[in-house]
Amino acid sequence: MKKLFLFNSLILLLAVSAFSQTPENFLKLENGVAAHKEIDAIYRQFSEAYRTLDFEKVTNLYAADASYLPPDSEILKGRGQIRPTFQSFFDWVKKEGRTMTISFRIFQRRVEKNLGYDVGIYTITQFKDGKNLGSGEGKFIVVAVKEKDGKWRFQVDGYNNLKPEKPKDSK
Repeated sequence: MKKLFLFNSLILLLAVSAFSQTPENFLKLENGVAAHKEIDAIYRQFSEAYRTLDFEKVTNLYAADASYLPPDSEILKGRGQIRPTFQSFFDWVKKEGRTMTISFRIFQRRVEKNLGYDVGIYTITQFKDGKNLGSGEGKFIVVAVKEKDGKWRFQVDGYNNLKPEKPKDSK
């Protein structure tokens, strides 16, 4: 009986662990969008880096000569220029005593050999003391490349915020 309980507990633990790591937590592929193991892994790592506020991990998901196109700003070229953007943002989140998550919905994807692109919407949710402070959404396009070392990384990342929906009773 004790062995059966331990076995069932282990199965339950593995099931919960597997469920918590499913793509639905951080990545949703809309109808017609095919999964791509390596590119989807970039999003998983990106999401994990946001959850842990690890700017180095995010930065290393970009190609060494990547172009980063933040809204209302110049194009940032290379990891050296990209890193401070994530570092200052994550430092601000930490200073405010907050945590956050990021998830992605991919609406369009095309991948050929060593190059691919995704078009989608990201959602960032911030928390403080376990309380949900709200979410913001934006649209993005990324170009991913398979580099000489065999790893896929973002070569181009451009995004901007989506306008919040107006309440139905407003004019």
